[in-house]
Amino acid sequence: MAALAGALASALLLVAPRGADAHANNRVGGTLRIGVGWLSPPETPDMRLYAEEGFDLDLAAGIARGMGARLELVLVAPDDALLALASGDVDLVVARAGAGDGLRRRARIVETGFESGLSIAMRSDRPLASWADLKGRVVCASEANHHGRDLAQRLGATVKVERAPAVALMHVRTGECDAAIHDQVLLDPLFTKLSWQKFSATLPAVEPTSLVVAVSPGNADLAQAVAGALRDGTSPERWRQRREKWASTVSFEVYRDQVAADCH
Repeated sequence: MAALAGALASALLLVAPRGADAHANNRVGGTLRIGVGWLSPPETPDMRLYAEEGFDLDLAAGIARGMGARLELVLVAPDDALLALASGDVDLVVARAGAGDGLRRRARIVETGFESGLSIAMRSDRPLASWADLKGRVVCASEANHHGRDLAQRLGATVKVERAPAVALMHVRTGECDAAIHDQVLLDPLFTKLSWQKFSATLPAVEPTSLVVAVSPGNADLAQAVAGALRDGTSPERWRQRREKWASTVSFEVYRDQVAADCH
């Protein structure tokens, strides 16, 4: 109980009223513990950096920066978000939530403006006709894409888990995977690139979720502070820029990795 009280007190110290003392939180220097569903490894065997599947880690960093706090990322399994909040293990959780998700009913939610259903990338010359056709097929998905991996498994696909989106998409190009599963709103700008026309077959998006920030139900002050920290970075135009940058970066990473593989 003492630990929970201390955690809530720490979180509330980070909240500052807007107005004359709006920047008081920048002087607090506290630690904000943010739960996320996946943490990138400290390094990869070949020391290559990759764009991640979504924007959870970037959003967490932006929240801490906007609140003038030190960021501590805590690994929280998607199904354990409510427990982590209730126990005080984290101050807030950045997660994906569908319309009927229990997180929406039992936590205080701050919307971020990002929403997407799942879709796939596959070869244009032999596309699958429906989601049911994934049964028995090899589907690539990144480590961070919990929702995509779960969907592919439920459809009876053989899921090949890869370190990052670029690796999953590269294996569609090389034929190791029949499809790669990702957010539709991230695949859309990727498919506008000429180099992806042969691999831009897709399926209608399913199972939409939103990227949200969840805090304990009674912590309205912290939710307000989070909303303030996010205000300048979650406009439709800012999300469009992020999606375009993601597509350009991932496209380059696929090219880099495929060229390197072809040279060996």
